[in-house]
Amino acid sequence: MGYRPGNADELKKPHFYDSVEQYIPLLLNYLKESKSGFLAPSGLTWADFTVSEFLITILQEESTILDKYPEMKEYLKRVKSVPQLKEYYASRKE
Repeated sequence: MGYRPGNADELKKPHFYDSVEQYIPLLLNYLKESKSGFLAPSGLTWADFTVSEFLITILQEESTILDKYPEMKEYLKRVKSVPQLKEYYASRKE
């Protein structure tokens, strides 16, 4: 997060939380429509890597941010469980 004078928690709301509330439902729609378990109907793509990194980043900032979105938590777990990525994520510091 950037630096600005004021209460950090109050400044987070209009930028961080509102953005999450706006974009997570859009991502959920892609997941539901694709029926592959990933964002694209064809399966795992670079978009999944980008979104999973986004999710990891917001979880580092606020560990409970996805509690309202269990499907997104499952999605992140699914990406991290891809055999070719599993070892990388297991050894990576988050």
